[in-house]
Amino acid sequence: MEQMWILIDERTGLHVAWYFWLRVLDEVNRSTRYGTPFALLLLEGEIAEPTGRSRQLDDSAATVPQAIRSTDLGGTIAPGRVAVLLTNQDEDSAELARDRIIERMEAAGLQGVRWVTRLLTHPSDAGQISHLLTTGWEEPADERASRRPA
Repeated sequence: MEQMWILIDERTGLHVAWYFWLRVLDEVNRSTRYGTPFALLLLEGEIAEPTGRSRQLDDSAATVPQAIRSTDLGGTIAPGRVAVLLTNQDEDSAELARDRIIERMEAAGLQGVRWVTRLLTHPSDAGQISHLLTTGWEEPADERASRRPA
């Protein structure tokens, strides 16, 4: 069981960042080889009250594993940032999945955290996904402003 914590963040139950990005790279290669699409859902938590910020974000992020399909993969990317690899999803089905995930997270009953989402699909957003693979999740302020609130 202790070896499991190498890949899983014990505070959230999500995969750790390095492993998550490795799996995204695998999915890019698979998608390119076989022509099946996938989506990458990026979630950034925002809270109004700065007190207990880290704990509140971790508690909210911990609702993700139960909100996603067993075939999808969730990862904690940075404090307050979570990503979900949605396998075999085109843009339309990925939008439905995003809405379902946010709805399930909100139904978990944790108050005070709002998740801002950004949805990328492969192959149409291949360049942006490649950029994320090389830089992590550092984005310019103008891109941050264009993300869709949940």
